[in-house]
Amino acid sequence: MKVLIAVDFSPIGREVAHAGYQIAQRLGMNPTFFHCAPLTSRFFEGYDIKAFVSPTSRIETDNLKQVATQKLNKVMEDVLSEKGITAGLKIDEHVTVGDAGEEIVEYAKKNKFDLIVIGYKSYSTIERILVGSTASKVARYAPCSVLIYRPED
Repeated sequence: MKVLIAVDFSPIGREVAHAGYQIAQRLGMNPTFFHCAPLTSRFFEGYDIKAFVSPTSRIETDNLKQVATQKLNKVMEDVLSEKGITAGLKIDEHVTVGDAGEEIVEYAKKNKFDLIVIGYKSYSTIERILVGSTASKVARYAPCSVLIYRPED
């Protein structure tokens, strides 16, 4: 069985990484830490102001993925050092660029995940206004069960 742990680099995203990995350990599921970096030009699709926003070039996308991979690796290191490595679990990671909700759902379908763990919110209020909630999109369209993580108050 496999669990996709959707990680952004917000404080809640880091908690999601810890909670998702703990769930994987308890249930004996192979965890994949997943991060999707946003394309800023995508936020403005359909708006006349898109002309003022240059689309992300291939080099910029590659650089963005490289930085995101480094940050995801740091989150994973923190999680594994705190929670320990459980023998028998295959720990994986995946970084992509695009619309987080779409990318998570597509990756989960393609790789036949059994569970997705995602935070109830992210950094960006403007992203939620312009694009919609990633958690809502994933819960609606995912091919498997979705656990929406909410931190304790």
